[in-house]
Amino acid sequence: MTRLFSGLTIGFGVVLTLATEASADPSPNDISISTFNPEDAVAPASSVEGPGIQIGEGTVLHPVFGIETGYISNVFYQDKNTQPAGVLRLIAQIGAASLGSARLSPSAMDPDTQTNLGEFEYRANLRLSYDLIFAGNNDATARDANNSGGLGVGASLKGIVHPMGTFAFGFDEDFQRLIRAANYETDANTNRDINNIQLNLLYQPRDSAINGYLYYRNMIDVFERSQNSFVDRWSNIVGLHPQWRFAPESQVYLDLSWGAVTPLSNSNTKGASYPLTLRAGIATLLTLKTTLNIDAGYSNGFYSAGPSFSAPVVGASVGYRYSPLGRAALGYMLQYADSINSNYYRDHIIYGTLQQLVNPLVFMIQPELHFREYSGVNSALPTLMGPDTRDDVIISVIAGFHYNFRNWFAATLDYRFTSVQTDYRYTAGTTVIDDPSYVRHEILAGVRVAM
Repeated sequence: MTRLFSGLTIGFGVVLTLATEASADPSPNDISISTFNPEDAVAPASSVEGPGIQIGEGTVLHPVFGIETGYISNVFYQDKNTQPAGVLRLIAQIGAASLGSARLSPSAMDPDTQTNLGEFEYRANLRLSYDLIFAGNNDATARDANNSGGLGVGASLKGIVHPMGTFAFGFDEDFQRLIRAANYETDANTNRDINNIQLNLLYQPRDSAINGYLYYRNMIDVFERSQNSFVDRWSNIVGLHPQWRFAPESQVYLDLSWGAVTPLSNSNTKGASYPLTLRAGIATLLTLKTTLNIDAGYSNGFYSAGPSFSAPVVGASVGYRYSPLGRAALGYMLQYADSINSNYYRDHIIYGTLQQLVNPLVFMIQPELHFREYSGVNSALPTLMGPDTRDDVIISVIAGFHYNFRNWFAATLDYRFTSVQTDYRYTAGTTVIDDPSYVRHEILAGVRVAM
């Protein structure tokens, strides 16, 4: 199978908001090997923000520029004869908001919060990065279909209408352009455009312990190269999420969703699915420093062709804030998800995170272990000749340091390790693929400057 992970590491300042607790509920359309989906930050979000440029009453632009350089051990995701390369990345980001990000955080929209948030709040960001690859191999540096560098794009817009009312309307729009180098499994880049939008109708009465929301999620997932054998997908999911706060720091919830995931192209190779998921969970504090999240439920893929799943889903995580500026967490998930490499995959995931702020230094490390099984491989990729199932062991580690010299100037050092090991073998045409496993190291150092 072709692994579709961009060659970009995350600028993790945003995920290091130590006041935010980890969630055990991943996106049902997660496309990366990581629970925390580091590839979402295709052009990494910045951890610095300057005073900005005011362009109107209550609206300020926040430009950020950066440059990074580093090393990639395996440009083409190969199991042997790997191609190392140097990389130079140029970064530009611009954001606009009616208020700062703290005013759009979940705590700011808590019904118990007394702050007047007005009638409409929003925040928008556009992030661009361009990778230049330097290597002795012409295939790694050529400006053609095999180019392993390129332009990464990330754009987001989120906001809420009538945030202080009993009923409120929220929206969250996110676009990504993922870049993925060609390798022996693909004859050209598998660059990919993914757009996600979620709309929420919130019910949040101030005098009641019961609240919740209705939601609609839409995903469009398109490969830029028409010759790709992978299926472009269109996903629409509606759901209901009621909550009951039975103690000041404890709540139980239900989540019921049903949707449709249908091919936009190559519809003769993979059928549609109509996933149904019902989950129940509890989020609470065991102590003032220890959080616990547990949920369990049932999910059915209802695939129109090929294998499907009808199975339990489970999530559990425990977090411990060992200091005011440090937190550690450990979690487990059993999940099922639609896949571009097969009909679906089942994942057992064990993950952890450690976050520490020693002003002005920020440190983070996120290890993960996946036991993943793909089912219906030949249903999604009939041009391949091989077994219909595939079992992988995936290890991912993200780590880094950010040093803020000033609020507007920071130095960064990021590292990512990925290992995908499988016993799967297949034949594509007349070419025998010996081993689709790979190991990849990425390390990048750079600076960010905000205006």
